[in-house]
Amino acid sequence: MVPFKTRISQPFQEGQTIHAVGMVKPEPKRVDFNFHKGGDRNADLPLHLSIRFDEGKMVYNTYIGGNWSDSEQRIKNPFKANAEFDLRVRIINNKYQVFANRAEVGTFDQRMPLDGVDHVSISGDLSSLRLFHYGGRIFTVPYTALAKVVPGKRLDVSVLPTGKRFNINLYRANRQYALQVSVRFNEGAVVRNAMQNNVWGREEREGGLPISKGEIADVTIINERFSFQIFFNGNRFATFAHRGSPDDIETVEIDGDCEIYSVTVNNAVGV
Repeated sequence: MVPFKTRISQPFQEGQTIHAVGMVKPEPKRVDFNFHKGGDRNADLPLHLSIRFDEGKMVYNTYIGGNWSDSEQRIKNPFKANAEFDLRVRIINNKYQVFANRAEVGTFDQRMPLDGVDHVSISGDLSSLRLFHYGGRIFTVPYTALAKVVPGKRLDVSVLPTGKRFNINLYRANRQYALQVSVRFNEGAVVRNAMQNNVWGREEREGGLPISKGEIADVTIINERFSFQIFFNGNRFATFAHRGSPDDIETVEIDGDCEIYSVTVNNAVGV
């Protein structure tokens, strides 16, 4: 529900992304997104994003010691009335990297340290707020980690595609591919495959390419007893029947032309 305010349990870290998804009202005027240092009404705001539909602008500012900064920064408002609101703020290199509906729209300097930020708020003309989440860190590419994506679990990956292709690989304990999801912009396809006895099987290519280069992609792979369910940006994309045991998946690897923003393994309770 909006207005929304939540306390964060730990300080924000370099590489983390703060993510909010909702729906803009049919006749909006403003939506405000804030980082707070303290729960008081007049607490300092190291980040204030004011999305002004009445002015057609997104405004960045800070509020320190009871005063707004004189150096207000403005960019074009990328959001539309009566449409989805997907806002992400990534903390990187002493800057705020801002994404609207998956595309980067601006980068702003951090004007004050984030130490002490303990609340985030969202207010204004949203008819709903269905997701608020923060997480991630700085990832190297290729990235490899233990990931026991057994039946009933899901792998959630957020990436920014930057080139011709990137791959999300799930390995068995013997390092054979249980699943490779290969996103190939140069071929206009998402290729799914797996190995048996160290030999690649038949490629599955149906479905086209549901994401765009230069826009954040949220990829979800759910392990069910008889198949993997693959989603892009919350939409079901493909089913890939298991070509071996679904129970011995041990490792995830992400490689290719992308920046990784988050990788998590969760219980499969919906996308």
